Amino acid sequence: MIKLSNLADYAVELMCCIALKPADVHSSVGLADFTQIHLPTVSKILGTLVRAGLLTSHRGLNGGFTLRRPADEITITNIIEAVDGPVQLTNCLGEGESDCGRISSCGTRSQWYRINEAVKDALGSVLLCHMIESVPDFIGDGTADDLPLISKLIN
Repeated sequence: MIKLSNLADYAVELMCCIALKPADVHSSVGLADFTQIHLPTVSKILGTLVRAGLLTSHRGLNGGFTLRRPADEITITNIIEAVDGPVQLTNCLGEGESDCGRISSCGTRSQWYRINEAVKDALGSVLLCHMIESVPDFIGDGTADDLPLISKLIN
C-alpha cells in the first residue's frame, strides 16, 4: 500500500487551516484545538514547516504562524517533502546510495522511475489554494447547525 505518513497528512491539514485566513497569525494551540491533532504533534509539524520555508513563525504574546508564500505558490509536494523527505516509491529511486543489490540487473527500475515521476507531478500540480476550495462544502451550508464549526473556523 502506498500511503502518506500521518505527519504529512496532518501537515497538509494544518497548512489548509492557515491558508483559509492567510492574513491572520495562527497559534499552535488554536490549530490543535480546531484540527483535534495533539498539540505536541502540531508544534513539531509547524516547526518543520518553518524550517522548510513554508511558514513564518511570529514570536511574542500574539505570536503564531503565517504562510511564508501565498497558497497559490505552495504545492502539496512542498508540504509532503518538508515533513517526509523526497517522494520515493521504491528504495532504488532515492538520491543517495540504495541498499538494493539488484539495481544493475533490475528490469523494472526505469518503469518505477516513470511511475514515481508521475506521482510527483500529480502532487506538484495540486496547490494549497486548490485544497481549500472545497472547505465551504466541508463546513456545511451555513445553517444554524453549522455555526459552531463555522465560528471555530473563522475565529
